Amino acid sequence: MKQAVLILIVCLSGLLPVVQGQETATTQAASGKEPPAFLLGEWVRMGHSGPVGLRFSDDGQARVDLGMDGVFEVVSGYHTDGTTIRFNDLEGLECPGMGVYHMHQGEFYLALDLVRDDCAGRIQTTMGYWIRPGFREYLPLLNERIARDSCPEDILGRGRIFLALGESERARADLDIYLSMDGTNARALLNRAATRFPGDLEGAVGDCSRVIELEPENKNAWFLRGLALYELGRQEEGCRDFSRAIDLGFSILKEAEYEKCRTYWHDNHQ
Repeated sequence: MKQAVLILIVCLSGLLPVVQGQETATTQAASGKEPPAFLLGEWVRMGHSGPVGLRFSDDGQARVDLGMDGVFEVVSGYHTDGTTIRFNDLEGLECPGMGVYHMHQGEFYLALDLVRDDCAGRIQTTMGYWIRPGFREYLPLLNERIARDSCPEDILGRGRIFLALGESERARADLDIYLSMDGTNARALLNRAATRFPGDLEGAVGDCSRVIELEPENKNAWFLRGLALYELGRQEEGCRDFSRAIDLGFSILKEAEYEKCRTYWHDNHQ
C-alpha cells in the first residue's frame, strides 16, 4: 500500500501518454540538439517529503536538490524529443534504467507526466507540476487577471501552481471553478480527483469515472479510482481497476498492490 499511496502524487499531473521506440542512454548535449528554451533553469515543487529543486542545464544534465539546501543528490543526463524527455541517472542516488516522461508547458508551470519508469524513487521525485522559484512575483499578477477577466485558463494555471506547492484545498477550489466552465478536461478532472484524498473518496471515484468515459485507456484514472474504491471497502472493484491499470502499462502496480489484491487477481498478475 505504501508504494501506491506515494504514486498518488503522480496522479496530480494527469494524463499518461504512451511513447513508442527504443530508448538510448544519451544526454541532450550528446544528441547535438539544443534543449527547449522553456525547460532550462530552475524549477521547484513540493514533494511528498518536502521541497524539491530541479535544474536543467544546456549541457544535457538535470540536477535534483532534495530539500532545497543547495546539495544535488542526483545528477541525470536528459534528452528531449518533441514533448518527450528521457532521464538516465549519472551520479548520486541513482536509478537503474531509463525514465521516460511527457512534458506539458503552461504559462506558469511545467508538468512532467509519467510514460514509463520502473524506479519508484525517480517517479516520486520527477512527477508532478513544477513552477519557477519566483512564482511569488507573478501570483499577484495572476490573481489580478482572474479578478478582472475570470479567464478559465488563468484559473486552471493558478490551480496548478497550488498543486506544485502541495496546497490541495486551494488547488481544488480553482479546479472546481474551471471544471464548472469546462467539464470535459480529463487532465483537470484527474487533478481534482487526486486532491479529494482522503476526505472525499466518493468524489474521487466520480471524477475518475468521468475521465474513463472520456479516455477509456487512461491508466492513471483506473489506478486512482481503484485506490479510492479499495479505501471505501470495495476491494474487489478496486483490485479490478488496478488490474486494468496494469494491463494499460502501469507495471509498477504489480508489486505495489500484489499483497492486497492477490485473492482477487488469482494468477493474472503474479
